[in-house]
Amino acid sequence: MNRAAVVLYGYSPEEFRRMTILDIRPEEDRPKVAASAWAPRGAFKHSGPWRHLTKDGRLLEVEIDSHLIEWEGRPAVLVLVQDVTERNRIARENARYREGLEKLLVVSRQLMGETTDCDRLQAELVKTVRQIVPSAEAVLLWMRRGDRFVLAQKDGGPETLKPGFSLPVTADLMARLETADTLDPVEAAALQARTVPALRDLKAALVAPIRTDHTLEGVICADSFTRTDAFAPYERALLQSLAALASVTLQNARLFTQLRGLSRQLLIAHEEERRRIARELHDEVGALLTSAQLCLGMAQAEVSEAQQTLAQNLQEARALIDRLSQEIRQLTLQLRPPLLDELGLVGALQAYLERYQKQTGIQVHLHTALEPELRLPELVELTAYRFVQEALTNVARHAQTEEVAVQLRLTDRELLLIVEDQGVGFDPEQAFATGRSMGLAAMRERIELLGGRLEITSQPGQGTRLKALLPLPEEADRLISTEASL
Repeated sequence: MNRAAVVLYGYSPEEFRRMTILDIRPEEDRPKVAASAWAPRGAFKHSGPWRHLTKDGRLLEVEIDSHLIEWEGRPAVLVLVQDVTERNRIARENARYREGLEKLLVVSRQLMGETTDCDRLQAELVKTVRQIVPSAEAVLLWMRRGDRFVLAQKDGGPETLKPGFSLPVTADLMARLETADTLDPVEAAALQARTVPALRDLKAALVAPIRTDHTLEGVICADSFTRTDAFAPYERALLQSLAALASVTLQNARLFTQLRGLSRQLLIAHEEERRRIARELHDEVGALLTSAQLCLGMAQAEVSEAQQTLAQNLQEARALIDRLSQEIRQLTLQLRPPLLDELGLVGALQAYLERYQKQTGIQVHLHTALEPELRLPELVELTAYRFVQEALTNVARHAQTEEVAVQLRLTDRELLLIVEDQGVGFDPEQAFATGRSMGLAAMRERIELLGGRLEITSQPGQGTRLKALLPLPEEADRLISTEASL
């Protein structure tokens, strides 16, 4: 043994001379070592990786080169041992870092492309921390809510610390959190333990602040309650990358929520304008046409038998006014069906389907378990009515069928509507790509404004199935239960 062996293993030369090659091997490795030692070999042999034990019990990862030599006239083996423990540790960490980056890439595409709900996004962030920092025994996500930090999501940790727990935003806390991402894991754990008594047993923590526009919006914490050396440097880098991604996606989700709110207000204003125009057409224009009809009738009554041409003209004028009155009534119904306000969704649809069948000759089969007296939120009823109206208009124009089925039912938190026919069908992707589906595009946009979704199933020659799912807001529970009890 040389001096390097004495330093690396911690045994003195005298101790080494009393040992065999099995004495520096873990117990479970010894059968394999013995088999290797007695196996046929050449003058040179390279083997590894192997594990060696130091005097103080540390495990070393080593690679071995051995040479057959003659030593003081006797056959011997010269063994050269290279300690590769640190090299292998770095290689493993690099591999885990690459794996974590790949997971982050997948998550970033998913979150940026699909997630628009802040609560769902926060849950996904906590789930992702578990994937990229497997050493964490608990993951806590704190979000700023005005003058407090609130525990928005958690995975693991003390049961007494529940989502909704809040801390006041003080200048001292803000100053600590601004530098939390540079703290040593033990210091970061101490900071959390001082701030939140339920975390007093924390041993190590990685902390990554979430910032938007240079404002601290939240903090992601990956915690260990058992080891002070639980986290590797690459895990801190991954967590900070996730926090940067979170800042962008959370901001996008908030902007999307604001945009959806503005769009809903615009939709409400649009419907109110349609209601006003429909009312004016019905009340004012309708009244004027009725007056004109009466005047023409009176004039026609005064015409003598000799004035046949004038009588005929008056009759044609009255017929035109009748036709115009009917057109205005149809326009009024399309602008804002008054029965929707009076009877609710089911009653208004039943009246519409009756008119539709008379006008088109297409038989409509309505299947619903909804009570006629049931009232849903106004925007939900309007969107559902417009969906059925647009779908049946398309059936009349394009489907070339004599029958169509309409279904309505309530699920746990959604209103489900299906319009299905066995007509000629079409290719939805091609229709959207060529811009020949303005009605479907408008229908989808209106449904998505309410947070719903539209599913279109169709193929040429195989009919068409339109399925709309409209989420019901929490206040709908109260409306449904109230109306159902009437």
